Amino acid sequence: MTANTVPHPRGRAKEDVVHGEQAHAIDALPQSLGRLRTRFSELRAPAPADVQGTYRAVFVGPALLRAVAPRAIALGGMRGWHGKRFDGEGGAVNVLRDGDGALRDSLPATISTDASWLDGSAALVVSYGTGPQGSAPVPWRWVRDEFRSLDDGTLLGLTFVGGPWSRLAASPFALVRER
Repeated sequence: MTANTVPHPRGRAKEDVVHGEQAHAIDALPQSLGRLRTRFSELRAPAPADVQGTYRAVFVGPALLRAVAPRAIALGGMRGWHGKRFDGEGGAVNVLRDGDGALRDSLPATISTDASWLDGSAALVVSYGTGPQGSAPVPWRWVRDEFRSLDDGTLLGLTFVGGPWSRLAASPFALVRER
């Protein structure tokens, strides 16, 4: 990886900056939802231990989705969503950026390898409905994030809401491992 910071050419927000190999992985993603789902199906699930660390979210896909997704997440109670932190032992948390720029953990989750609701192949699954604190708040108790590896530091994710039938509306995003 290079130390150079490369802004994403597809109209990303100023904070959506990726580095080296991750920049290439994000740039190579198609913009259409159908092609993103096809790309997801071509990838392999990482092992839970292989994703340990903090990841910053990058919204991908059509411009309208990239504009709406952060607002929808904020309306769901996670204003300032920055990304996720995986503990490498089956747990994860969402990471929020406070108004003063500090990061804080929110909404604990469990991770496992399971069949994808998109195609039935293995995916790293993040579930919010069950965890150490019991059931997650609405709407998160109905949300399931699935991930597959684009490269060693980049995950392509799909968010499903409700059940396997929601695969037609699964929303894509990427997670980029922070240094």
